[in-house]
Amino acid sequence: MNNINLIGYRGCGKTAVGRKLAEVLQRFFVDSDAVIVERVGLSIAEYVAESGWKRFRLLESEVLRDCCQKDEVVLATGGGVVLVRENRSLLKKSGITLWLQANSETILERLNHDPQSPSLRPPLSSLDQVDEILTGLKEREPLYRELADFIIPVDEQSVDAIVQQIVNILAER
Repeated sequence: MNNINLIGYRGCGKTAVGRKLAEVLQRFFVDSDAVIVERVGLSIAEYVAESGWKRFRLLESEVLRDCCQKDEVVLATGGGVVLVRENRSLLKKSGITLWLQANSETILERLNHDPQSPSLRPPLSSLDQVDEILTGLKEREPLYRELADFIIPVDEQSVDAIVQQIVNILAER
């Protein structure tokens, strides 16, 4: 498999970067969260409210298995996909994995300025948004780091600049 997998916390730009990267590389783009929404006919927030995070993570793993069987795609994953060991293994086997790394301030700003955020990104806990981001990053950053073939800092960078950086990395491989 020769996929390009984008991982990172919610709001770090996986979908926007993935869409543009796929266009530049003339590859098919897959957003695993969009596949989930299409499959269940509900927004992620609605599905989580109805079924809970545990069932969502099971569905996310099922969708990821399907996505990783494709070849030559750019795959934007959900921010929590790395929490499941099997998912990390699937991503490693399916291609190159790039961590779009954003700091907590960037994430907070992006989440607050994205009108789709409430339906795409339901609360992960009962914590306030800042504490939830800090707690989530603390839990997930070691997993992102372990899985990433390359780390792409995205703070204060445009989508085009990030895509160009990825294209350069791929050209050097």
